Amino acid sequence: MAEAVLSALMEVLFHKTASQIFQKNGLLGSTKKEMLNLQSTLSTIQAVLQDAEDRQMKEKALKNWLVKLKDIVYEADDLLDEYMTELLRHKVVLDDRETRYCVFHAVNSLYLSGTLIFLGYSMKLKLKQVVEKLDLVANERAKFHFRDVYEKRFSCERPQSDSYVIESKILGRNKDKKNIIKLLIGSDVSVVSIIGIGGIGKTTVAKLVYNDAVVENSFDTRIWVCVSEGFNVKRLLKAIIESGTGSSCNLVEMDVIQRRVQELILGKKFLLVLDDVWDDDHEKYERLKNLVHNGLDGSKLLVTTRNEKVALLMGTTNPYRLEGLSDGDCWSLFQELAYKNRQKELLALEEVGKEIAKKCRGVPLAAKALGSLMCLKNQKSEWSFIRDCAMWDLMGHEDGAGILSALKLSYEYLPTHLKQCFAYCSIFPKGYRINKNTLIRLWMAEGFVPSSESIPPEEVGNGYFNELLWRSFFQNVRRDFDGNIVECDMHDLVHDLAKSVGGVDCLTTEFGKEVIIPVATRHLSMFGNEVVPKNPGMLKSAQNLRSFLLLDGQRNITKLSKSFFLSFRSIRALDCSGTSIKKLSNSIGTLLHLRYLNLSHTLLRTLPKSICCLLNLEALILKHCNHLIELPAEIRKLVNLRHLDIYGCTSLTMLPGGIGQMRSLQTLPVYIVSDAAASDISELQRLDLHGELMIKNLENLSNEICAKNANLKGKRHIRFLKLIWAQVEEMETRENVERVVEGLQPNSDLRKLHLEGYIGANFPSWLMTTYLVNIVELSLLKCHRCVELPQLEKLPFLEVLTVDGMDSAMYFCGSSGGKDSATHFASLKQLTLRNMPCLLGWSVNEDHGILPRLKKFTCEACPSLNNLPYLPSLNSLELSDCSSELLAETAANVTSLTHLMISGFLELIHLPEGLLKNNISLLSVEIRDCPEIRSLSSDLKVLPCIESLSISNCKNLSSVFDSCGLGTLKSLSIHDCHNISLEKGLQNLQFLQYASLSDCGNLTTLPMPMQHLTSLQTLHIWSCSEMYMLPEWLGDLSSLRELELWYCGKLSSLPESVKNLTKLQFLSIWGCPNLGLRCRKDVGEDWHKIKHVPFIKINGPYIQAMTEYAAYIASPWGVSLPEPNLNAGCPLLK
Repeated sequence: MAEAVLSALMEVLFHKTASQIFQKNGLLGSTKKEMLNLQSTLSTIQAVLQDAEDRQMKEKALKNWLVKLKDIVYEADDLLDEYMTELLRHKVVLDDRETRYCVFHAVNSLYLSGTLIFLGYSMKLKLKQVVEKLDLVANERAKFHFRDVYEKRFSCERPQSDSYVIESKILGRNKDKKNIIKLLIGSDVSVVSIIGIGGIGKTTVAKLVYNDAVVENSFDTRIWVCVSEGFNVKRLLKAIIESGTGSSCNLVEMDVIQRRVQELILGKKFLLVLDDVWDDDHEKYERLKNLVHNGLDGSKLLVTTRNEKVALLMGTTNPYRLEGLSDGDCWSLFQELAYKNRQKELLALEEVGKEIAKKCRGVPLAAKALGSLMCLKNQKSEWSFIRDCAMWDLMGHEDGAGILSALKLSYEYLPTHLKQCFAYCSIFPKGYRINKNTLIRLWMAEGFVPSSESIPPEEVGNGYFNELLWRSFFQNVRRDFDGNIVECDMHDLVHDLAKSVGGVDCLTTEFGKEVIIPVATRHLSMFGNEVVPKNPGMLKSAQNLRSFLLLDGQRNITKLSKSFFLSFRSIRALDCSGTSIKKLSNSIGTLLHLRYLNLSHTLLRTLPKSICCLLNLEALILKHCNHLIELPAEIRKLVNLRHLDIYGCTSLTMLPGGIGQMRSLQTLPVYIVSDAAASDISELQRLDLHGELMIKNLENLSNEICAKNANLKGKRHIRFLKLIWAQVEEMETRENVERVVEGLQPNSDLRKLHLEGYIGANFPSWLMTTYLVNIVELSLLKCHRCVELPQLEKLPFLEVLTVDGMDSAMYFCGSSGGKDSATHFASLKQLTLRNMPCLLGWSVNEDHGILPRLKKFTCEACPSLNNLPYLPSLNSLELSDCSSELLAETAANVTSLTHLMISGFLELIHLPEGLLKNNISLLSVEIRDCPEIRSLSSDLKVLPCIESLSISNCKNLSSVFDSCGLGTLKSLSIHDCHNISLEKGLQNLQFLQYASLSDCGNLTTLPMPMQHLTSLQTLHIWSCSEMYMLPEWLGDLSSLRELELWYCGKLSSLPESVKNLTKLQFLSIWGCPNLGLRCRKDVGEDWHKIKHVPFIKINGPYIQAMTEYAAYIASPWGVSLPEPNLNAGCPLLK
């Protein structure tokens, strides 16, 4: 099965031989004869290839024959690609010279003709050699007695109703869900493990539990991490951060990563789900448990695994064994996917269908895979063939056999072009989140996606992706604001199947593993956090690579050697993102087959000129190359480039000329208007750009005609547009800007618009009306001279609105602002108003209306605003530097807050009556820069659920706590409150886990009631200049895990009782000169008190990192751990 993708490769090669490019460029005489010979041989082999692939599993000699055949086909493909590239190169040279020097057209034509003759002769010799090799292999077919097979067993007809899989209703798992929730909520066990065979539904049940309302309300934080194979503590911690914060984690140093994890779970009752755990290394799990120990009592770990040993290692006493679905539930799931609203049409197939479903043996993934497959088939003979297929018996009757048989049957019925696309996915590790666009571009680079003049290859590739998704080969999709799929992953069993069919062609390996890359490997990815391949020569044998991807980013790679590029002459896709390379060798220009190049997040300042020789390049990804200052001047020669992603390249100040000549370009997220040639925005005119477009430096554009020439209105595939002017003072620029912005009218299907730095007095007409009827998110920033806002209330789909820096606006809505309010801002969920000093009210009418769906409102530096609409659904309110009238008005209007932040109310003495009483569901309260507030104790005690309280720069605040109240508080932060007293009520905070005291000048020691806070896990004391001692009772804080003492210059020693803090893991001392001296390792007077603490930092570096932790700690933890050098280990990466 490992050679099953050969059919697709041969189809691609056959289409190349028939390409018109050869016929149009003088491919004559004997060269044409050799091409016809190649076509003939390929046709002969294709006739028997189906039978060969079906028999290869049983006949080793046949499998070896397919391997030899594949090697020659790859060689032929490289040869044709080289020739097509040379033809293209000479065409580009001629077109470029014609553009600049038309007078030399005849000379250039003669030159091109002569060159083509030479190329044709060279091609003839090489092609003849390849055809001879292919003929030799083809002649061996006689001994295998193949039968000619041109069609797969049955034709498949795809239903027209769906373009991708719809998540099926989950059946038969309510009892399992309730039982596991009971274990998580109602028991004392800290680890719950779900075990069962692959595909049985462990992940599905875990998700049902994870998303249940009871579970959600029982934990402060829920974190989901897919572990899969290749357990790595650092990668797992980064995944925990990403799941807990909802944003990507680009941290590199283990020190910073671990601290971020500690912050994430500190003082919280958390649920951590580790899905699909394989590794049974006891040491790794002990390390992980040490790193996530800072949660509150009641925190739980939920593990899904096939391996009972893993469950025991994690500390599970009684694993929950997940059984298969009943035959009835399995049939229902199968039927839902197979029938697809064709119940009457397929009624006669029910009996056969139930027999097929029974063969799934209760495994949901098998039922889904076969249901998706049978949806393509209408004839009883087709259903009967699947039911009676020999593969069911071939796989045996052990646990899991049903799912393997079902998946392999689904794969067997894939069209040839989808087989190779699916097999290629094995290049990603198990559990890897696959970006859809990246995957499609990689498929394109490898030639898996055909190109045509009528349908863009991205569209074809998207169809391929949806086909595989629809057939359940992909799962867990994430969509963007527009509903488009962004990423997905593969079930681990599906990944196993991909590895099986990909065979030696596709290899995924981990940095640090000793492995030799086979010569036959074509697609290689490397991942993990080890800094060097242990075997320096591991890449030397990989001379035939077509894909090489560094998936996790390797910051220790600082250079790619010349030999690196010269070694991989067949490479089509190269991903070196996340490395520390500062310069690329000119040798990269020799990679003439290269179509996909990802250099994102590197330290490159420039790109070599030779990169413009990569005429086949389709995708050049340079995202967040912050040091990149320019692109090559002749980048226009990359005529096949479709994706030039320079998003986040903040040092780029201009783009080279000729961008408009790159007619294939679809992705160009940033365009910089040059001050050297203001008309260069017209380069955008004929580009059919997709997705996001940000146009910067629009102050350099003063010509309305040039603006119209950019043809933004005609770019129907742009969904997110940013128009940005730098702040300028020249008055003559302001005179033209309104006409210019009229010419920048976008297409009416735009979903997001960001307007920044616009210096006109009036917004463009296309924004003042409902022309942008589909807009979902709108940002108007630094539009200082605009007086009147557009009629935003009439935009039916607007969900997120930000207005910042409209200095002259007086009312948010016009005269219609309060009329028909039920239809105004019908979808608005998030509203932010900032820096609007003249804003008086919501509308000129007394009726301010209602914002029925608004969840979050932020208002900053709007001192004259005194009224708002009714906000019945508001959850989050943040008011800063606004009027007391607005605060009072809001206090009377909102009743559903969970988060409140008020700041900059300089004259506020006490909180408005009702603000807290009307919002008893408040969980988080922040009060900043309110110097006249003196007491909060009577206000805060009415909040029965509050968990987090932060008070900053309230100079006259003296009391926060009363004799009762705030018993639910878990996090407390007090900063720059010089008169505060914490002697009263602090002892009531029995659930407090995090406390931070900073710039509290009146504190000379810790307040006495703090000794009763036995749940406290983190204590930060910063910049308390008068604190001269820590009390002896500090040792009573039995749960304390982290202690920071920063810039408390009068502290001179630690109490003896610190030795009693047996759970203390981290101690950091900074800017405390006397204390730092006493805590020096081995020699300081206080060292004996703290030597049991695993991690100790003094004035920056770690002076202690205990050896049992060193295995997973990178060098920043201490000077005793040497800095590794990747380049020293692998010559090709020098």
